[in-house]
Amino acid sequence: MVEREGNSLAGVARVVGAVLRQQFPDLQLVSVEVEEGHDAGGDPVLDVAVVYEPDGRELDVSKVVAFVRHLRPELSDIGEDRFPMVSYIPADEYADSA
Repeated sequence: MVEREGNSLAGVARVVGAVLRQQFPDLQLVSVEVEEGHDAGGDPVLDVAVVYEPDGRELDVSKVVAFVRHLRPELSDIGEDRFPMVSYIPADEYADSA
Protein backbone atom coordinates (compact mmCIF):
# COMPACT_ATOMS: atom_id res chain seq x y z
CA MET A 1 0.00 0.00 0.00
CA VAL A 2 1.21 3.51 -0.86
CA GLU A 3 1.40 6.33 1.67
CA ARG A 4 -1.31 8.93 0.92
CA GLU A 5 -0.42 12.62 0.57
CA GLY A 6 -3.29 14.38 -1.13
CA ASN A 7 -4.00 14.92 -4.78
CA SER A 8 -1.81 17.91 -5.58
CA LEU A 9 0.45 17.34 -8.58
CA ALA A 10 3.34 16.85 -6.16
CA GLY A 11 1.25 14.31 -4.26
CA VAL A 12 0.41 12.55 -7.52
CA ALA A 13 4.11 12.43 -8.40
CA ARG A 14 4.89 10.87 -5.01
CA VAL A 15 2.21 8.21 -5.51
CA VAL A 16 3.46 7.49 -9.04
CA GLY A 17 7.01 7.15 -7.71
CA ALA A 18 5.91 4.78 -4.95
CA VAL A 19 3.99 2.55 -7.36
CA LEU A 20 6.94 2.61 -9.78
CA ARG A 21 9.24 1.39 -7.01
CA GLN A 22 6.78 -1.43 -6.26
CA GLN A 23 6.29 -2.50 -9.87
CA PHE A 24 9.81 -1.80 -11.22
CA PRO A 25 12.15 -2.51 -8.29
CA ASP A 26 15.24 -2.38 -10.53
CA LEU A 27 14.30 0.84 -12.34
CA GLN A 28 16.81 3.63 -11.81
CA LEU A 29 14.25 6.41 -11.42
CA VAL A 30 15.54 9.94 -12.03
CA SER A 31 12.28 11.85 -11.63
CA VAL A 32 8.53 11.83 -12.09
CA GLU A 33 7.09 14.92 -13.78
CA VAL A 34 3.31 15.44 -13.67
CA GLU A 35 1.34 18.08 -15.56
CA GLU A 36 -2.34 18.67 -16.10
CA GLY A 37 -3.45 18.05 -19.67
CA HIS A 38 -6.34 17.07 -21.91
CA ASP A 39 -6.85 14.04 -24.12
CA ALA A 40 -7.97 14.19 -27.76
CA GLY A 41 -11.60 14.39 -26.65
CA GLY A 42 -10.90 17.33 -24.33
CA ASP A 43 -11.20 15.34 -21.10
CA PRO A 44 -8.75 16.23 -18.32
CA VAL A 45 -5.80 13.84 -17.89
CA LEU A 46 -2.51 13.71 -16.05
CA ASP A 47 0.55 13.80 -18.30
CA VAL A 48 3.14 11.75 -16.41
CA ALA A 49 6.77 11.60 -17.54
CA VAL A 50 8.78 8.83 -15.89
CA VAL A 51 12.42 9.79 -16.37
CA TYR A 52 14.80 6.91 -15.76
CA GLU A 53 18.44 6.00 -16.20
CA PRO A 54 18.61 3.16 -18.75
CA ASP A 55 20.74 0.21 -17.69
CA GLY A 56 21.17 -1.30 -21.15
CA ARG A 57 18.03 -3.42 -20.90
CA GLU A 58 14.61 -2.60 -22.28
CA LEU A 59 11.77 -1.96 -19.82
CA ASP A 60 9.63 -5.04 -19.23
CA VAL A 61 6.72 -4.47 -21.64
CA SER A 62 4.29 -6.51 -19.55
CA LYS A 63 5.01 -4.25 -16.55
CA VAL A 64 4.69 -1.10 -18.67
CA VAL A 65 1.32 -2.25 -20.00
CA ALA A 66 0.05 -3.18 -16.50
CA PHE A 67 1.41 -0.10 -14.71
CA VAL A 68 -1.68 2.11 -15.10
CA ARG A 69 -3.84 -0.75 -13.78
CA HIS A 70 -1.76 -0.72 -10.59
CA LEU A 71 -1.59 3.08 -10.43
CA ARG A 72 -5.27 3.99 -10.84
CA PRO A 73 -6.50 2.58 -7.49
CA GLU A 74 -3.67 4.37 -5.65
CA LEU A 75 -4.55 7.66 -7.34
CA SER A 76 -8.21 7.11 -6.55
CA ASP A 77 -7.30 6.67 -2.88
CA ILE A 78 -5.97 10.25 -2.81
CA GLY A 79 -9.03 11.60 -4.65
CA GLU A 80 -7.45 11.81 -8.11
CA ASP A 81 -9.72 10.54 -10.89
CA ARG A 82 -7.98 11.91 -13.99
CA PHE A 83 -6.49 9.24 -16.23
CA PRO A 84 -2.68 9.09 -16.13
CA MET A 85 -1.02 9.22 -19.57
CA VAL A 86 2.40 7.76 -18.74
CA SER A 87 5.54 8.21 -20.86
CA TYR A 88 8.81 6.46 -20.05
CA ILE A 89 11.76 8.62 -21.08
CA PRO A 90 15.46 7.75 -20.76
CA ALA A 91 17.28 10.53 -18.89
CA ASP A 92 19.57 11.39 -21.79
CA GLU A 93 16.58 11.87 -24.12
CA TYR A 94 14.71 13.91 -21.53
CA ALA A 95 17.73 16.21 -21.09
CA ASP A 96 17.90 16.68 -24.88
CA SER A 97 14.25 17.76 -25.04
CA ALA A 98 14.58 20.36 -22.27
